[in-house]
Amino acid sequence: MSCPSSKPPSVIQMKIITKSSNDQLSFLVIVVLLLLPFMAQAQDAITLEFCYHQAEKNYPLSRQLDLLENSNTLKVKNLSKNYLPQFNISGGASLQSDVTRVSIDFPAGLPSPVMPIISKDWYKLTLDVTQSIYDGHVTHYQKQSEAFNVQADRKSVEIELYKLKERINHIFFAIVLLQKNESLLKSNQERIRARLTEVQSGVRNGAVLEMNADILQAELVRLDQQVTETQMDRNASCKMLSELIAYPVSDTTSLVLPDVTLSGMPFENKRLENELFSIQRSKVNLMRNMVTTKWNPKIFAYGQAGYGRPGLNMLDDSFKPWGLFGAKLTWSPWNWNQNKNEKQLLAIQNDMLQSQQDTFNKNLKISSQKDISEVLKFTELLTQDEQIIALRVKITQTASSQFDNGVISPSDYILRLNEETQSRLNLEIHKIQLIKAKISYLYTLVKL
Repeated sequence: MSCPSSKPPSVIQMKIITKSSNDQLSFLVIVVLLLLPFMAQAQDAITLEFCYHQAEKNYPLSRQLDLLENSNTLKVKNLSKNYLPQFNISGGASLQSDVTRVSIDFPAGLPSPVMPIISKDWYKLTLDVTQSIYDGHVTHYQKQSEAFNVQADRKSVEIELYKLKERINHIFFAIVLLQKNESLLKSNQERIRARLTEVQSGVRNGAVLEMNADILQAELVRLDQQVTETQMDRNASCKMLSELIAYPVSDTTSLVLPDVTLSGMPFENKRLENELFSIQRSKVNLMRNMVTTKWNPKIFAYGQAGYGRPGLNMLDDSFKPWGLFGAKLTWSPWNWNQNKNEKQLLAIQNDMLQSQQDTFNKNLKISSQKDISEVLKFTELLTQDEQIIALRVKITQTASSQFDNGVISPSDYILRLNEETQSRLNLEIHKIQLIKAKISYLYTLVKL
């Protein structure tokens, strides 16, 4: 059957006439499949854990982990080349003001031999080969040092990625608070509108002053202003969260608060920063051992092949090839206590790292105590919030009755209503702050 092309596919499918149970089943499957994207969109919800995963996966800094591995592999390969022979080609030409001459006086009567004359222009082209036999363990320690470098760099990246959770926590809970605030403001609007309808009816009947309606109308405008401000702030926060986790977060996205239960709150320090401090101290100890390599002798073999004038025979003034081979040992047994001073400097650096770690752990313990205090505080405040709301509801009900009977003004009624709304908002804020305090405690001790 024909249908207008302007109608969506779902409408077209719904007009199919089914003749059997199989056809009906097929029809239902088609409808469900067509509506599934819309259902998914309507039920769009994200959790805090999902935000963590998305941020770590898509944050540009995470790509450095693979890059660091590739960089380390190349550096180690280059260091391994120290064990291979090194080649160097050089050449040159020179013009000398004088050369070696041989002058011998023979007795009279004896024939004087012809002495060779060496040219003042010299030419040389050489290939030099050097092979390390023993480098005093320098390359061995350089490889270990590079391993510590890549470990430290990786740990630094992991620390920065973990800090993303704190940023996500701040934005995530800010959005939830704004959503709760907007919901309560709209609820307040409905109550004011209902009251305004009653007052306007009284104004038309001449039983109520028009000023009372104006006061309620002004309050509605003020609430509209607050709703607009809340919506704009929430929209901005949603965009920030969306950019941070590389996932669409809209005004209609539901943020699911985690269910956090703390079974005791012992101080367990598992921060990644401590691992980084440990790696840095291990590298410092390695560098102290590397200092001793300056005392170790270095042994290498060398060879040279060349062509030029003169060759190794300085008295032969013709172009000749030559070659020479040998071994060499270098050793500096005394360097005026430079090695000793370097070790002392590294010992001081190690103490500085230990001091930084102790300071970090001290501040961490202080932060965890603050988080514990926050958890206890908001737990107690929630109990008091329930009592305050119960009393505010009774006060508002009394004020509503008094307003109906003309005992109090609209301003007094609005004041009582706003106080009830604020007490409800405080309850929601304290619920969210309690969860946030628990999350902050888990974040501080790396338990997320």
